[in-house]
Amino acid sequence: MNQNKLSFQSENLVVDYISFKFQHFDEFTQEEITNYLFNLGFNSYQESGKLAKPIRESVLVNPKNRFEVCFVGDNSYWQGTLLHFSGYNALYFYSLVQKQLIDWTIFSSAVLSRFDFFFKPNYKNVDKTSAREFLQECQKNINQTNKNTSLEKNRKGWILKIGNRRSNHYFRIYETKNSLKFEFEMKGKVLQNYHLLLAENRIEEFEQNLSSQFLTSFGRVLPLQYYYTT
Repeated sequence: MNQNKLSFQSENLVVDYISFKFQHFDEFTQEEITNYLFNLGFNSYQESGKLAKPIRESVLVNPKNRFEVCFVGDNSYWQGTLLHFSGYNALYFYSLVQKQLIDWTIFSSAVLSRFDFFFKPNYKNVDKTSAREFLQECQKNINQTNKNTSLEKNRKGWILKIGNRRSNHYFRIYETKNSLKFEFEMKGKVLQNYHLLLAENRIEEFEQNLSSQFLTSFGRVLPLQYYYTT
């Protein structure tokens, strides 16, 4: 690995969530963004941020469009409107960013507010017992610091959550069928510093910074003597 030139491709990092925050958002701005994204293949929806289980309403939808984006407003804890790309929708949007096909003047009143990406190594013959022991050892080590952790199990497997969800950095390690998935969630002011790099299409610099953040941040909280971190 070339530490001097990191990129999402070189580190096998996959974009999983992108959110922009608009502090001042009117009907004209929403219509302009909705139409622009519609022409890129995105259907638009909107939700209220006040509801625990928000109802999704269609804004502009065509069955031929393969991707979707969601506007979230009316939140009790912050002002403004959020624009969310999740999962493969975020991955596709970022592929357009990498190709410099996004007109950033459309997002001139926005700031990057959240960015999730993950690393999923291609392990062979993974021992599930060993993987769970690794997650338990991670939790044990991290509990000796000031970070919060929780180790939970759902129908897909174990999940180790590290840190406070409201903090600028939040980590999750998922147990998957044949591997582990290391996910890093960034938001807040620490991420806003990188918004200009996107808006100026300085993609190499953007990925260099975030890849370094991913490796450094996980390196601080994980035991490095295990197979999963070598």
